[in-house]
Parts: sequence; structure tokens; C-alpha cells
Amino acid sequence: TLLIPAAVIVLFLLLNIEVADYFATGPEITFRFGADVAQDLTYTLAWLAFGMIMLAGGIYSRNRYGRITALALITITTSKAFLYDLGSLGGLYRVGSLVGLAASLALVALALQKFVLLTPKENP
Repeated sequence: TLLIPAAVIVLFLLLNIEVADYFATGPEITFRFGADVAQDLTYTLAWLAFGMIMLAGGIYSRNRYGRITALALITITTSKAFLYDLGSLGGLYRVGSLVGLAASLALVALALQKFVLLTPKENP
């Protein structure tokens, strides 16, 4: 029963390692927040995509804990985007980031409403 949560944790770690490796300038991989706006935004986008994939997997498998974990990751990512990332953006980049974040959160809300918060219909 612990195999799936362990696999999700390993995949999340691998995702972060891949992002750090992409932005590495030498043979060493370092996790640097605040060093580059592109790297910070890449982490945010990767975390949001990972959370949405986790949410889809939790909805498909009807796994309540998977959905809760996915929503927690999406909430943390949204908070990071609002409180940290948007401060380093300006002009149209900030507007585009807010529009993309709003569209992502709308998709999450629609998925939750349609697939998770369904009320069973009564048969007459």
C-alpha cells in the first residue's frame, strides 16, 4: 500500500532534479531559487502540471488521498506563484502568468465539480 505514494514522491523528486539539471551551468546540479526567473517559473509550471496529473490520476482511480495530495500540491504551487513568482515579473508577463494560473485553477475546479463532488441521482 505504500508503493504508490513512494513512487509519487520519487517522481516528484526526479521532476525537480530534471529542472535543476536543465538549468545547471556546470557538472554539478544545484537547486537555486531566486537565481533566475525562468528557473523559478519552470519549477512552478512543472509542479502545477504534476499536481494536475496527480489529480487526474486520483479522479480516475477514485483515490481520495491521491486527490487530497494533488490539491495540496496545487495549493502550494498557487501560493508560490502568487507570493513569490509574480513579484519578479513585470508588465505583460505578470498578466500572462495570472491568466494562465486562472485558467489552470478553473480547470481544476471544473474537474472537481464534475468528477469528485457529484451527487448521485435518485431513480424515480
